[in-house]
Amino acid sequence: MIKLILVLSVLTHLSFASNILFLGSIPSPSHHNWNKNLYYALAQKGHNITVLTPDADKHKTDNVHFIQTEGVYEFLESGGDELFDLLNEDQKSKFTAVIEMWEFAYIASELVLKSQGFQRLFNYPDTFKFDLVVIDYTCAPTLLGFLEKFNYPPVVGITAFSIPHYTYHFVGGHKQPSYVPHHMVDYSNKMNFIERINNYLSYFIENTYFDYVFYPKADKLMKKYFKNSKLPYITELGRKMSLALVNTHYAIEKVEPLPANVIPVAGLQIKEPKRLDNEIEAFINASAKGIVLFSLGTNVKSEMLSQETKETFIKVFKDLPDYHFLWKYESDLKIPLPKNVKIQPWLKQNDILAHPKTKAFISHCGLLGTQEATWWGIPIIGMPFFADQHKNLNGVLNAEAGVKIHHRGLTYDTLKAALLEVLENPKYLMNAQKRGSLFRDQPDKPLDRAIYWLEWAMRHKDDVKAIESPVKHLPWFVTNGFDVLLCFIVFVSPMIYLMYNILRNIYRSNNTSTSKTKKD
Repeated sequence: MIKLILVLSVLTHLSFASNILFLGSIPSPSHHNWNKNLYYALAQKGHNITVLTPDADKHKTDNVHFIQTEGVYEFLESGGDELFDLLNEDQKSKFTAVIEMWEFAYIASELVLKSQGFQRLFNYPDTFKFDLVVIDYTCAPTLLGFLEKFNYPPVVGITAFSIPHYTYHFVGGHKQPSYVPHHMVDYSNKMNFIERINNYLSYFIENTYFDYVFYPKADKLMKKYFKNSKLPYITELGRKMSLALVNTHYAIEKVEPLPANVIPVAGLQIKEPKRLDNEIEAFINASAKGIVLFSLGTNVKSEMLSQETKETFIKVFKDLPDYHFLWKYESDLKIPLPKNVKIQPWLKQNDILAHPKTKAFISHCGLLGTQEATWWGIPIIGMPFFADQHKNLNGVLNAEAGVKIHHRGLTYDTLKAALLEVLENPKYLMNAQKRGSLFRDQPDKPLDRAIYWLEWAMRHKDDVKAIESPVKHLPWFVTNGFDVLLCFIVFVSPMIYLMYNILRNIYRSNNTSTSKTKKD
């Protein structure tokens, strides 16, 4: 009987196993680290996963198959990313930064399409059956051409980049510029009139660039490499997405209304902490007052900082001997290290932030690191460089859960004052813990929620319209009520004006008659 139950359970498990294709074109280790939580969670449920990505993964699982789009990182590291000067991006206008970001996305997408990895997947037989396609749409969605090749399976969009406004180009819905700041500005959701003007312009300029420059270029690129000039337009393919899993939560970002098919899953990368290795654990425990973690993420590397700035950090750390400092530094620092400073090329960020002796986090304020610090209630000394990092830090500052420093012109006194302010003033820890409590207090685990909706998209592939926003199929002027406003201006306003004049003339006529009667 037991054997029969085991056999039935195995057969049941196998009957729900599906072939799932993940498509990613953004060359970003942090995005890959976020996405791979989905690959492996689905694999643990018995699904067969194929991943097209610039990032190879060292972890091997029988039912997760990576197809690496080779050459992308090699090109960028050899100087191909000269479009970006990461340390000085904040010196450019917001509009220039936005355009450069999408020029970079176009270059990265073409590198992916040129790769042998892309060709391997393109050479799959057209009859190969994928039950679900999951696309990271953060970069150009040129890989959507695979939808037609594989006979239009259900498709779900994912992004680790918060909830970019172009999400709604694909799944419906729209941002409200009157109270939802553009991702490249660092306004609060209570903007004054001038800020709202700038915010509207930010949305308008980027949307115009998308519609008349970026999407047409990306569409031509897609049709060229898929060798099919009859493919639907790229945004039409994008609107095949039934759902979007987005990396946002109200504890960290501005509140905004979300359509039913936009699912917030922020924090899915955060795991229960594992024990640290003995060397790191001993270094942390040897501190008198606790430790400070220092990491600038995967794009800006600490070694890129000026020599003067690096020396300033070391001098300040040395003069705070009661605290120990763990610094993710990718090469040899070539500066004598005091006893309370340890550098390593890679650190287990989540596990260290979760450690009870961690007191602060010096960070560039990338979204994933900001989420992890928030989850574990750790205050932040923020040093942003580009993209959404300024916005992420602005949320920390508004909550009084951290302070801001500038890498350019950073002085000994400024850095020391910032560290002591956060480490010695209890309000920062208290406010960080409040934000963490809000973030953790969810009815289910973010990763479980993400997996549920990915499987939901397969179970209800013929009924996804039930959850779609009608905005998905409306032109922008109807969505925003401009047609009604225009009707009012063109037809109703003249009628009101005409009625006003008629009534005014009647009133005047009556007054004139009354006056004559009195005189008589």
